[in-house]
Amino acid sequence: MVHDMFRREFGLMPRVVRGVRAGDRERTRIVAAHITGLTTVLHTHHHGEDVHVWPALLQRGSADVTRVIDLMENQHARIEELAAEVDAAVGAWRGATAESRDALADLLDRLIRLIKDHMRLEEERAVPLMEKYITAAEWTAMLQAETGEMDPETLTLGFGMAMYEGDPDIVAAVISTMPAEVRPVIHSMATQAYAAHAELIYGTPTPPRSTEL
Repeated sequence: MVHDMFRREFGLMPRVVRGVRAGDRERTRIVAAHITGLTTVLHTHHHGEDVHVWPALLQRGSADVTRVIDLMENQHARIEELAAEVDAAVGAWRGATAESRDALADLLDRLIRLIKDHMRLEEERAVPLMEKYITAAEWTAMLQAETGEMDPETLTLGFGMAMYEGDPDIVAAVISTMPAEVRPVIHSMATQAYAAHAELIYGTPTPPRSTEL
């Protein structure tokens, strides 16, 4: 569910950036904030895996796990390096010039290719190891640690982004791990938050899904 969110949101970014008219500082500000928010979520997600998931697999798995984790960590490092370049390019783009816009879009093209390659390999090689060696309770604790420092507004929007293509059973399972007072309202709140955000960024509350890109 989270990977599909990244495929969609990062996959749509280059076109959105190239569609911003040079000199339109307000639209530049809006799209730049969207990109920065997504690179922050990506960093948080990968940091959570680096700190919680990979060490658990190395401790419990067989010798062949090491090769998979080495690959995951190397890919994370490459993504972090390119994401840092994207963040710097976002800062440069705040001047709303055509040159800075196009430079950012080119970096985003490179970043989404790297993200897609990494997520495909992670799903093929690392996720089966997670299912084998990490319990559902441990996974829930990891998710809670990963999102624990997010403010409620960011968390609600992020969950809405993930829910957009999420399997209803998976969405319900995630909601069941949330605090009791949140469970009755989070689905509608998150759905509305993402619809409003998508309208602002893409001009529609129902942007293309990751499978359509």
